[in-house]
Amino acid sequence: MHPFFEPLCERETMMLLTTLTVAGGSELAIFERLPPDSRERVKGKAQALLAIPTEKRVPFMVHEIKQALSFKGLRGVEKVDPTWLLQGLRGESARVVAAVLVSLPAPTVRSLLEKLPPAIRQRLPAKDEMKRVPLELVRSVRQIFESRFHAMPAPSGKGFAFRDVIQLEKAELYKLMRALGLVELGQAFVSVGKMALAELCRRLPREAAEELILAVRAASRVDVPELKSAQRFLSRVVVNFKDTEEFFQKAGLWRLAKASLLEDQAFRAAFRQRLPREPGLVYEAFLEKAAEMSDLDEAVQKRLQDAILLRLRALAERGELNARWASMEMSLHDPEAATREPSLAPATEPSSVPRAGEPK
Repeated sequence: MHPFFEPLCERETMMLLTTLTVAGGSELAIFERLPPDSRERVKGKAQALLAIPTEKRVPFMVHEIKQALSFKGLRGVEKVDPTWLLQGLRGESARVVAAVLVSLPAPTVRSLLEKLPPAIRQRLPAKDEMKRVPLELVRSVRQIFESRFHAMPAPSGKGFAFRDVIQLEKAELYKLMRALGLVELGQAFVSVGKMALAELCRRLPREAAEELILAVRAASRVDVPELKSAQRFLSRVVVNFKDTEEFFQKAGLWRLAKASLLEDQAFRAAFRQRLPREPGLVYEAFLEKAAEMSDLDEAVQKRLQDAILLRLRALAERGELNARWASMEMSLHDPEAATREPSLAPATEPSSVPRAGEPK
């Protein structure tokens, strides 16, 4: 399905499309019979669809229905990052590549075309030629291609669980990773000492150093197992980083990997595909390292998941993520966790941070 319909599941999308195609906007009241979470999602998308001019809306809906009926392959393949899709196309002929591209969403196609080897891109058959290829053949090629990837999960039926982090857009996911990275680094430096923190801050741009200091101040109420796992990341990575933003995001990826231990293998494989291939492989390596840590027990993992959900909601409330995530009911393991999560807003200004090269 087209990204326009996110975060609807396939069933909700088809119900929406068929209702509006048959009855137009006169039967929206039927959506009131849906469960609360599903009702709000579907009604929101219905209003967005009806806001599109009729001459554009009707062909768009008909096309999406035809696509859904023509290809019953891997659910959510459009959520697999294009870098993984590109890897799956390696070694294929231009005609096979074209048969795969013809059934993918337009944004994904554009991204793949930019990354395809020039030799393959130049040999791709014209669109008119691809229209003459039997539909059954295109479907078979698509299904073979999809078998190389793990199925992407649909949104949770009720509320927003940790598993639903995979539903975020890529830009949103990176914003969340960065925010989680600051939390992770803040915890790592709580007991490391001021000298180590000052030394790192000299290597960071001033604004990033100030963010880190505020994160350390906010990390005072954290259990020892969480501190130890944060310090392990710091000891392995801090000496080698070159790019500040990559450093923050990698710290956040470590936090997500620890929280993912509570999920099944299917989710972890799907989440790896949601990321670009290089960070996805880092995530996989982080999972292996985190699994070796005996102090990351189930209780710690549940607290991590709750903290990530609450941080996500806070970011959405501040406008850094899509506002719809702020209105979702978070499925917390501990409903009282919301009262213990520190605010994103700093209570005080950070202390002076020396620039790189300045004396201590």
